[in-house]
Amino acid sequence: MRHFIILFFFLVSSVALGQKHLIGIQGGLNLTNFSSNESFENTTFRTGWIGGLTYDWLLNEKYRLGLDILYAQRGIKDKFYLMDDNGVYTGEIKTEMNYDYLSFPLKLGYVFGNSVRLIPKIGIVPAFVMKAEITVPAFDGNGVITGWETVDHKDYVTQFDLGCIGELGVETDLSERLILCSSFSYKHSFTTFSNSGYFDGYQLRHYGFSVALGIKYRLDQ
Repeated sequence: MRHFIILFFFLVSSVALGQKHLIGIQGGLNLTNFSSNESFENTTFRTGWIGGLTYDWLLNEKYRLGLDILYAQRGIKDKFYLMDDNGVYTGEIKTEMNYDYLSFPLKLGYVFGNSVRLIPKIGIVPAFVMKAEITVPAFDGNGVITGWETVDHKDYVTQFDLGCIGELGVETDLSERLILCSSFSYKHSFTTFSNSGYFDGYQLRHYGFSVALGIKYRLDQ
């Protein structure tokens, strides 16, 4: 993970070479779920947040290369329906499966427009797990739900995740140096966070959408 951080700051420091660069911050919502070979029938998207630092290297007037450092909350919400011996619905049990990552999206983009710029981007997203927790009901001796408990799963999930990203960015200048930006993106993991010791055979892969808003600062000389 430290290699990606070193790479990020190396690219930013390369402004001394006389190229055009943008640095910034962004934050927004991350709506995620995961795919599986086995059935998770009642899952819904987790609403988390995503945010961090952004960097763009303007290769020329149209093409740019970006590398971000983002903290991203992923996961799902799930529910299990309870039935009595006659198959009659008696209630439901809700659970949450939360996985937080430090991610490093690396993207290539193409710029359309001038005063308002549309920038479609594609790329890859290496990521490292920072937190993995499952929240489940706590029961007393009679099987009655008394509250909730959170179980730490960080040592069991696959620690590295690699995915792809498709993004549409929008930019407009606030001043000669400041740029207001927003983005909508879709991400899907190539790799699984399940393994032989964690949901073996399920082939769990993250996917989801994010919407973010941010500010960039132009560093060109």
